[in-house]
Amino acid sequence: MKVIYADEVFLLNLLLDYLLLLVTARLAGCAVKRRRIWAAAAAGGLYAVAAAVGGRFLSSLAVKLLMGGLMAAVVFGVSAHLARTALLFFALSAAFAGAVMAGAMIRGEGVGNAYVGAVSPVSLLAAFAAFYALFTAAFASLARRKLRGGTAPLALTWGGRTVTVTALLDTGNSLRTPSGGLPVTVCSLEAVEPLLPREAAAILRREPDASRALLALSRAGFFGFFPVPYAAVGNPGGILAAFRPDGARLGGRELVCAVAIDAAGAGRCQGYTAIVGV
Repeated sequence: MKVIYADEVFLLNLLLDYLLLLVTARLAGCAVKRRRIWAAAAAGGLYAVAAAVGGRFLSSLAVKLLMGGLMAAVVFGVSAHLARTALLFFALSAAFAGAVMAGAMIRGEGVGNAYVGAVSPVSLLAAFAAFYALFTAAFASLARRKLRGGTAPLALTWGGRTVTVTALLDTGNSLRTPSGGLPVTVCSLEAVEPLLPREAAAILRREPDASRALLALSRAGFFGFFPVPYAAVGNPGGILAAFRPDGARLGGRELVCAVAIDAAGAGRCQGYTAIVGV
């Protein structure tokens, strides 16, 4: 009888769930925080330990699907895109498990529960490395075609920090700053958060209303933010909190713009996290 070590099961599933969720986010085009992925992966590791020792109920398909959905919700949030990202996570997990078990049959390691000892940890990690390389190669050409067909990488620098996001090239974005008439690029808060002081980012998360957020930022001593009015079809409009980056490069060329922050998440899980007027 094979002895199952809970710490080994937890750590192995923590790592594999983290990598699968990371691949899911990249393929879905979602900007997500790494700490969300780690939290969901840790939950997956704990579930794997419980399923290994808790009997048939915890290992049932229904509980597995429920747990996978909860992990996807932790990473991607409860939104209209949750079902799509959860299904992608399930598909990647199933494909990976099938690849591991096929490899185990070829090597004669056994075809039991690959996450609980039937396949060696080294074999699992090697299988994931091959799996990741395969998907990277398979989707590379698709990603390049998509970037040429309406999106481009946008690198933003502010306060000595730089972040690169995927920007949608939108002929309908005619936003300009009230003072100076600079073109305005709209970015999701999650995409530009690495550029922002921690307290400023916390204020913007806490205050979805831009006017209140700008007032709170000013009171906290952050004076680099200013309002940008906007209007959209079917939307009464309002204002967005914006800042002027120290530098911006769109697809390798210099871009002079202001950056408006969309707390709701511009294009989240649609393959882009910024909107640039062209």
